Amino acid sequence: MAPEVTPFTFRWSAGYQYSQSVAEGDLVVASGQAGFRPDGSLPDGFEAQFRQALTNLDEVLRAQGASLGSILRLTTYLSAADQYDMFKTVRGGLLTPPYPASTAVVVGFVFPGMLVEVEAIASRRGARTGGTQPA
Repeated sequence: MAPEVTPFTFRWSAGYQYSQSVAEGDLVVASGQAGFRPDGSLPDGFEAQFRQALTNLDEVLRAQGASLGSILRLTTYLSAADQYDMFKTVRGGLLTPPYPASTAVVVGFVFPGMLVEVEAIASRRGARTGGTQPA
């Protein structure tokens, strides 16, 4: 069976030559999602952009039968290290234990005004579940 690509493209991302996500079996690999609103504009401030980026990510994952609750790995790109505390606050409010494997790094962005981007690997099997602790 061939990999499945997300059946839509955000209007603002048309022409950028990538798929919003690709799924193979139970795994969904989502491309980086920024805080662009449906009209292509960016909200002011890190928190608003991060929340919109996670909304966009959730939409991409849901189109493939996954969701924020089934993320196995989350990678977040921040534009400044001082955004880390707000990143943890927002992430902690939207993702529940057991948390996904996660990486956050500080980078520069191609698009002016962009403050954050998130990408993920998720499962179509459902929500993350806790395991047992080793003895």
